[in-house]
Amino acid sequence: MNIIELFENAGIYKANIQSFSAEDIEKARRQFEIERSGNTNVQPDLGSNLVLAIENYANQLLFISNNRILYNFFSKKNYSRNRFITDHPISSSKEDVRVFIDKFLSKDLDAILEYYISNNRFDNIDDLFEVKEYLPESSLDKLSNKVSEKLDYAIQTVNGNLQPAAISETVEFLKYRSFYILVSHFRSAEKDEKIRAVYNKVYNLHSNSVVRHELLNPMISSLINYNAVDSDLNNLFRKNKNQLDAAQERVDNASSSSGFSGWSIVVIIIVIIRVILLIARLGRA
Repeated sequence: MNIIELFENAGIYKANIQSFSAEDIEKARRQFEIERSGNTNVQPDLGSNLVLAIENYANQLLFISNNRILYNFFSKKNYSRNRFITDHPISSSKEDVRVFIDKFLSKDLDAILEYYISNNRFDNIDDLFEVKEYLPESSLDKLSNKVSEKLDYAIQTVNGNLQPAAISETVEFLKYRSFYILVSHFRSAEKDEKIRAVYNKVYNLHSNSVVRHELLNPMISSLINYNAVDSDLNNLFRKNKNQLDAAQERVDNASSSSGFSGWSIVVIIIVIIRVILLIARLGRA
């Protein structure tokens, strides 16, 4: 649990709140005792840290409580935009918010990001990049390293012994557009080389039809979302995507031009039913 979760559970938030009161501090202390009595893993300084934030960093705490992405991320809620509409927006410098997060929330930030990376929940991380300027550099550096580790894992895992049935348990994330969007936030020549290495290893398995359909083709479709430093790499991925789309279009056209269309089958069924009914009426005549 972090101080924003405690803040949320204590019910301190109020629409258009601009300052805190002694009652809010008391709410924080009471809620901390409640949380600690029901969870032995609650950090002993959690309550005092929230009180410290209220007393000495009120503007930064209020800023986060009025920012939908930051507040939902740290409180682990999913409030709509309407919840953050206020007549009294709180302003705070980016540096002050970064310092606040680094002081009170960096451990939780790093732990949540690691959880999302491990569980391939890249969309959740991408939302956070809308407020990237408020995040500590140390946390962004750790996230960049985690992304590199993810690519290294794929390079080590993809080989001639890759079993199609194991794709979902190992390198499923290579099929996700959100993964390549995330990597693009940390684009570099080094990331380009890792992406290229992963692509080459998967492409080398293209003769395996199952791997081609279950991994390579979806990967080609998603790689278009990677913004490489090397323009040649971008052109390669764009060319591959165009070829894949063209091949799929040929398959679709061949399917529609051969055999009966769905509507034709319906018409035939209706005609057969009518013939049967006609024969039955003639038999009763």
